[in-house]
Amino acid sequence: MALDAKEIPGVLKGLKWEPRAIDDRTWRATLQTGVGVVRVVVRHAGAWLYLSIIPFFEPGTIDRWGAGNYPIGFLGRLLAVNRNLNMVKFALDDDGDVVLKSELPTENLQAAEVAAAVTQLLKTAEQYRQPVRDALIEAGRAAPPA
Repeated sequence: MALDAKEIPGVLKGLKWEPRAIDDRTWRATLQTGVGVVRVVVRHAGAWLYLSIIPFFEPGTIDRWGAGNYPIGFLGRLLAVNRNLNMVKFALDDDGDVVLKSELPTENLQAAEVAAAVTQLLKTAEQYRQPVRDALIEAGRAAPPA
């Protein structure tokens, strides 16, 4: 049996998170971590559960870039990082900003699987936020002037 959207807040509360409803199928939890504030968005879209850290970078730390405006070579580095990741992947959202995502089919989805996915999402953010930001800054230094 598929995990119902109404069950998602309870799963997040079981992790000691305080999810805030955006609508009846979407929740946001703001967490203080060792790498700063992380905003996790969970959206139940029927057949899929979408988990995202939006934005991936802490606001104000990459003001020069974003919205799809990245230095040459950075996105290739981001794709290279994806090769080393399981269950979560880096992507660009509709605005061109870097996000960290996980997508789970809801058919036969169990609460423990959701907890494992959001935990992995958070661990990956803690592990990669600074190195990916450093790669962005390094690629910016290496890019030819505009």
